[in-house]
Amino acid sequence: MRTRILTALVACCGVAVSGCAPPQDTGAAHTTTTEETYPFETWESPPKPSMIPLPPDREYVEAFDKFDPNNTLYDLCDTLTPEELADIGLEKITSTIRESKPLIDCGMREVHTTDGIHGAFNVTTHFAQYSWLRDHGLIIDATFPGIDERIYFSNVPPFDTTDHCDAAISTPHGRITITFSHTGKATPTKDELCWKAYETLEKLRTKGNFI
Repeated sequence: MRTRILTALVACCGVAVSGCAPPQDTGAAHTTTTEETYPFETWESPPKPSMIPLPPDREYVEAFDKFDPNNTLYDLCDTLTPEELADIGLEKITSTIRESKPLIDCGMREVHTTDGIHGAFNVTTHFAQYSWLRDHGLIIDATFPGIDERIYFSNVPPFDTTDHCDAAISTPHGRITITFSHTGKATPTKDELCWKAYETLEKLRTKGNFI
């Protein structure tokens, strides 16, 4: 799914961006496990921080040089072992996609969720730039109080903007993007979707020391 999502960005940015979709339920056993693990999907989720507007004069300085032929991407998909991912409540659910543009992409999910917001995460690193996203109207003009000012949020089509959010940060080794796509029965707000993406971004950055 994600392979088709950023075709326009690839063409205009010179960066290939691809990815994955949450795995489909293929058996009754899996359904039973899901019901036992996530029995409270209709609960009202705990309150999340509310987003605040970005400063109107915000400037964003990229931490990477996309034209440096020797620069290599952080690999969030395969650097951490399954045990290390489990330590932060995550599980890899798709194989890793590697593109020569370059790009590294895979899918993950929460092992357990307590807020009733179910879905999957696209974990991606590449050299797409904030300025291109801003110029094409893809930046969400809001952030959360007190977070690292390098982290920003976006919506990249053709996702329905009501059911996903991207949290991203520019690092010396590429733009790390965590896209949370909601697939459950609850109806999370945009703030809740972006907070889920942000939380996972921070867990992976901290665990792997991806600065």
